[in-house]
Amino acid sequence: MSDGHAAWRRPDSGQEPAPWESASVRTEPRTPREPATYPPIPSRSPGAGHQDARAGRGGPRLAVVALVASLIGGLLASAATVVALDRREQDPAEAAQEVEEQVREQPDQAPEVTVVEGRTAVEAVAEAVLPTVVQIDIDGGGPLGTAAGNGSGVIYRSDGYIITNNHVVASAEQMEVVFADGSRDEASLVGRDVLSDIAVVRVDRDDLTAIRIGETSELRVGQLAVAIGSPFGLEGSVTAGVISALNRPISVGEGIRLPNVIQTDAPINPGNSGGALVGADGRLIGINSAILTSGSPANAGVGFAIPVSTAVDIADELIESGSVTYPYLGVEGSNVPTAAAERLGVEQGALITGVEPGTPAAQAGLRPDDVVVRLGTTEITTMDDLIIAVRQGEVGDTLDVVYIRRGEERTAEVTLVERPDL
Repeated sequence: MSDGHAAWRRPDSGQEPAPWESASVRTEPRTPREPATYPPIPSRSPGAGHQDARAGRGGPRLAVVALVASLIGGLLASAATVVALDRREQDPAEAAQEVEEQVREQPDQAPEVTVVEGRTAVEAVAEAVLPTVVQIDIDGGGPLGTAAGNGSGVIYRSDGYIITNNHVVASAEQMEVVFADGSRDEASLVGRDVLSDIAVVRVDRDDLTAIRIGETSELRVGQLAVAIGSPFGLEGSVTAGVISALNRPISVGEGIRLPNVIQTDAPINPGNSGGALVGADGRLIGINSAILTSGSPANAGVGFAIPVSTAVDIADELIESGSVTYPYLGVEGSNVPTAAAERLGVEQGALITGVEPGTPAAQAGLRPDDVVVRLGTTEITTMDDLIIAVRQGEVGDTLDVVYIRRGEERTAEVTLVERPDL
């Protein structure tokens, strides 16, 4: 099965879904790049981390591209997604109670960051944001038996909703959230999304301090970036750096690609996944998700976070319905290789290497060796452009796709459909 923008495939059975690597959708970098990976979480061991020795699960399992890398939860099996109750099936009394709870006055969000004389900006950020970041302890099943580990999470709403990574909770059978004050509560899964690596869990509380939300569009390279989470089970840890790059495409996991993450040099390690990346004003700018590693499962100075705009959009959809709907085109592809440009009759674009039968792409007559150069009003110069263009569409949108076949420009019409489940 292929996705509307790339070759989205289900990872091997017995392994945790691992967002953001595509074996069949590859850019053609000028120099070799190592794959981005989820920092693996060490398994719990006595004396590690805090008083209850929380650490995390581990085990490398990422396909080698340039150098060996590891994924969080490498040996754990996928758990079934817990889908939120469909509102249409709710009892009227329950629905009324839910509405009442949603409009109930909530406590204030985290305080504004204030830098006073004698303290650094990072100190001020940490003081404001630490109460909004939690540790998530996991007990789950895997192919080798019961596994345990931890990741991080960010309090999104004061009524108990917490954002984290899909790969942190994908194999969870039980979850416990550890708050900054040391208190603990059992958590339930609201929903999770493999393609964005975002998940939402909930605790039965309505007095939480929620993080302030930033704006992805306002981010600039070189800005202060502070990562807060539980690396190696050490809850409430703070590291700082800068935004190193924006809109960075990364691949982590077979068949899945994220085209526009935030790159940071703020140290991110096993257990940081799902935690907060915040700016100098203490507002959330990203959810820490992956690292680039040369084989060691720890930080190498290159970390990646899912932009806050993506994280919040996915979280809202998960809270609303328990799942996320994506548009679907049905092609596999890559950038145009330099060596093939003359044969293809075009120097740049999204080169189609495979078309899934019965998909919008197949119905439009697209076939391997076609090069897409425009979708709707969006110019396409890379495969990542096509991924983004499709994902910005809506299910049911009918768009013109302009492509080059053996040097001849052609136009077809495609109607995006809902992406099949992974």
